[in-house]
Formats: sequence, structure tokens, C-alpha cells
Amino acid sequence: MPPMGTLVIRTWYEPDQVSGFRARVMYGQGPDGEANTAATADPDEVLSIVREWLSAQPGSSGG
Repeated sequence: MPPMGTLVIRTWYEPDQVSGFRARVMYGQGPDGEANTAATADPDEVLSIVREWLSAQPGSSGG
């Protein structure tokens, strides 16, 4: 079976927060890999996490 990774982005709106935007990113490599979680109110940080995760995937130009 080829290596696999999972990345899930959950977003919601919090009206009491300055930005209103909140996100939780959960990601890992393979079924036995360590799961990581990041929470942020910055959409650019979400994109950065996704870019780093994608570049670490087997077969990517960054991995």
C-alpha cells in the first residue's frame, strides 16, 4: 500500500473574536504517524500549514 497522509481543516465563525475566523488543522502521515493539530485565527497560517504538509508528501517536489 502506498504511503498516505491526511489533512483536515475545520473552520467556523466566532463573532466575539476580532477576526471572527477560526480554524483547526489536523494532519499526519500514514495510519501509524503522529497526529498534529494547529489552531489559528489567521487564514495565511492555515495556507502555510497546508503548503508545508503538501511539500512533505512522498513524491512532491519538496518531499
